[in-house]
Amino acid sequence: MGEVSLASSSGLKTWLRILAPMVVSIGGLVMLRLLGPDFIDQRTIRELLLPLGDYAPLAYVAFLAVRPLTLLPGQVLTAVGGMMFGTLAATLYSLTGSFLSATLLYFVARKLGTRPMQRLCGSKYPAIAKAARRHDFQFTFLACLNPLCPTDIMLIAGAASGARFWPSVLGVVLGTIPGTFLTAQFGSGLAQGRTVMTAVSAVGMVVSLVLGVIFGRRFYKEVNEAPVEAPAPEAEPARDLPGAKEALTTP
Repeated sequence: MGEVSLASSSGLKTWLRILAPMVVSIGGLVMLRLLGPDFIDQRTIRELLLPLGDYAPLAYVAFLAVRPLTLLPGQVLTAVGGMMFGTLAATLYSLTGSFLSATLLYFVARKLGTRPMQRLCGSKYPAIAKAARRHDFQFTFLACLNPLCPTDIMLIAGAASGARFWPSVLGVVLGTIPGTFLTAQFGSGLAQGRTVMTAVSAVGMVVSLVLGVIFGRRFYKEVNEAPVEAPAPEAEPARDLPGAKEALTTP
């Protein structure tokens, strides 16, 4: 009984860590909606960006590229981009930033190996890693399509477990397109005081969430129904042992 209780507690903590970025993201979007155009509008933002001149888009893309290291939610930054640059420009800049950040995450995850993800996901990691290797493009595509899915964590899990680079990153970029456009439109509508545009964007984000859940059921089922396994220990680098060299040279 105690083991079941500990397992449930561990699983709850894991999901809380995974869902925390999504909760922060939704909270940030709600805050932007509550503040609305009375707090800040596109004209005010553009005046703030004047000192950067033509480098403002580059600074925005560069910040998005390193966003995972800041732990800031991508949706809020995309909405702010919509407020700063408008829907289409913010969508283009955000997709560029998504490609760069996904590339950064992929190679950092490959460098660090599986151990960090094993600690985060616990007993579910082997199933997640297996799904990521088997369906690399679909795995990241559906993770991005579904706002409830922690995209960064899924990409890191796939990269650490050996998923291919181009299918994984391409899945991130393509899966991000609907949500990025709707979120940028949401921010642009707020900054311009267009209630209808804001409402349509919010409805679109809800539809995207529902579709992501529907299309992602296969992966959720594969992960949740997988037997609980102990994560395989990561291979330790070979070390020189005392006397090893002497043993090799002794006839």
